[in-house]
Parts: sequence; structure tokens; C-alpha cells
Amino acid sequence: MKKSIFFWLYFVASIILAVYFSTRIITSLMGRGPISYVKHISVISDSSDANLEPVMIAIGINHGTNIKSVDLYQINNRVMKVPGIKNAATRRLANGDIIIKTQQYRVAAQWSDGTYYYPLSADGTKIDTPSTTRDENTIVFMGMLPDDLTDIINNVSTISEYIDYMNMVENRRWDIHTKNGITIMLPENNPGFAINKIARLNQTHKLLSRQLKTIDMRDNARILVKTIK
Repeated sequence: MKKSIFFWLYFVASIILAVYFSTRIITSLMGRGPISYVKHISVISDSSDANLEPVMIAIGINHGTNIKSVDLYQINNRVMKVPGIKNAATRRLANGDIIIKTQQYRVAAQWSDGTYYYPLSADGTKIDTPSTTRDENTIVFMGMLPDDLTDIINNVSTISEYIDYMNMVENRRWDIHTKNGITIMLPENNPGFAINKIARLNQTHKLLSRQLKTIDMRDNARILVKTIK
């Protein structure tokens, strides 16, 4: 008898749940009911200090928007166009919430056109949020850039306080322009070794504080120095 009662109780409960969820699904497909509308929009970033307001503006939908009118592909494309966003993934949850996960570019330097300064990632991507001011203790590049700046940024860190800007010559090698007007001509191969040599000479002989025009490091056998006449 007890087994029969439990059987019918479970059977009735199953019917009720089936009807409930079926109703929710049907009303959602018809554009009605609470899960047919966007309740919450969440943006998650891999950077704790990221400004997410431009992302929220780019999403272009509000709370209460009908879920059938939401195109996740278009939303993701708009988010990807926000300056500083490297990757984005947009999902719609079963309860009507929308969640966007974003990956930010890591700013490693700045690039300048002579007037504005653009944040620059280590992979050479210029982020379209220019400023008229230069960030303190930041390496500045001008002209054409290679695909990867990681090695050269790490190499020049020992003399970064003396650098005004850097530019690539003929897409082969770097010139360093110091704040007091010296042009350091680095070799095409192993520029890090030449930079370390300059850093040691600067420590022992104050090389970068002298009245020099150029320091030519392109010959591994010797350093050619030209003074200001």
C-alpha cells in the first residue's frame, strides 16, 4: 500500500514538474514569461583595474530586453571593437542572464606619432586610446614596429631612464634616441648584448651623460663614438 502511495505521489510530482518546465520553455519561445527577458548583464575581465564602462556601452542592450532580439554574435563583435579588448566571449545563461568574459591587452610601452601617445602591448598592438602626455618610466616607440617587442623592452630596461624614444631602421635593427640627444645605433643581431655593454659603460664612465652625437654599436669589435662639434 505504502509503495503504491509513493508511486502515485512521485508520478503526480513528475507531471507537475514536467508541466511547469514545459510551460516555461513554451512561454520563453513565444517571447513571454520572466526568462524571456534579460535580467542581468555581467562583464568579467582578467584585469582587476580594467575600465569596463566602454564595454557596457558597446553591448548595446538593457535589462528587460526581449531575449529573442539578442544576437550574441553581434554583441561579441561590438565588444571586440572596444579599445584595449584582446578577446571576448559572450554567453546567454538559461535564466536569461548574459555574461561577457573579456581579456585585456597588457600595456608594455607607448607608441607616438609625434603628437599623441598610444598604449602599446608587447605584441606591437597600438590601443586606440591616445593621450597627449607621456607616461612616466615608459619606453616610447616611433615609426614601424615588429610583431613582438618583448625582448627589446626587457633589454632596454637597464637604461630606460635615459631613453627619449626608439625607432626601427629598415625593419632590421633599432636606434635609441636619448633624452640629451645621443643616437645609439644598435646591431641587427643580439642587440641585448650591445645594450648591456652601454649600461656597463654608463655605470663606470657616465657615457650617456656626455656631449655625444652618436654611439655606433653595429661593429662587434669596436664602439664608434662621434662627439658634438
